[in-house]
Amino acid sequence: MSKKSVLCYLVVVMTIIAAVTGIFYTFGGERYFVENIYGESIELYGDGIYKYNSVLKAMGSKGTDIVMIVIAGLFGVFTFLREKSGLYKLLQIGSLTALFYYSACLLFGVTFNSLFPVYILLFASSLFGMISLLAEWIKEDNFKETLRNTDFKGTAVFTIICGCSVLVWLEFIIPAVLSGSPLSNIEIYTTEATFVLDLGIILPVYIGCGIALSRKKLIGYKLTPILLIFITIIGLTVISQNIFQSSQGIVIPPRQFFSLVISFAVLGVAATFLNYRFVKYIK
Repeated sequence: MSKKSVLCYLVVVMTIIAAVTGIFYTFGGERYFVENIYGESIELYGDGIYKYNSVLKAMGSKGTDIVMIVIAGLFGVFTFLREKSGLYKLLQIGSLTALFYYSACLLFGVTFNSLFPVYILLFASSLFGMISLLAEWIKEDNFKETLRNTDFKGTAVFTIICGCSVLVWLEFIIPAVLSGSPLSNIEIYTTEATFVLDLGIILPVYIGCGIALSRKKLIGYKLTPILLIFITIIGLTVISQNIFQSSQGIVIPPRQFFSLVISFAVLGVAATFLNYRFVKYIK
């Protein structure tokens, strides 16, 4: 077994441990209120591995967990089959990007708990696994020659739109910055990891990739299908998160429901269809 495969299977094991524990572990705890450092009263979930997280964050995390169990299983299958086809290599890297994002959100976004060592192992193995697999993918000749003659301007524009979709977080950031007050959704946390990952990494990567694809640069062809897979998984994740949150009586305002749930779900569906064009050109 290669070192890459060892890293990949470690990702599968750590993801399943983290996600299964997140969903099913319980000790019968109940919700309770605490006061955050800003003097606001916040309701904590009070049960399971997410006991010290707000109800909103805990339910969002559980919704993510259930999707990641499926993604981890598929990632393991793709890892096993990767030498049979370039398609499996693409699906492997695409699913790994979601697992890496998941690990970062767990490590930096939820309150410290007994799974912290698992989160670190998941983050490290997914990071170095992704670097290794991505370097190999970029180096290899994965696509048919006819790909470079195909017009992907529509997909390029869509990729840029996907990147710009994370600007929705400015709705929370700008008022807080201008007023000097905490984020409206800060709850018990000191910052929001999702804002950092999306605005600091997702936004520039998607815009850069979209521009590269529009100019028919090789890196654009290499990265776009991976980024589209990631958007598909995000679309599934936000739906699952909303289902779990709704089950606990959390009501998201209509405007935010459209901008944070419906919009990403629609982008996920569109990304799946657009990615089909790339699949046809894989050797």
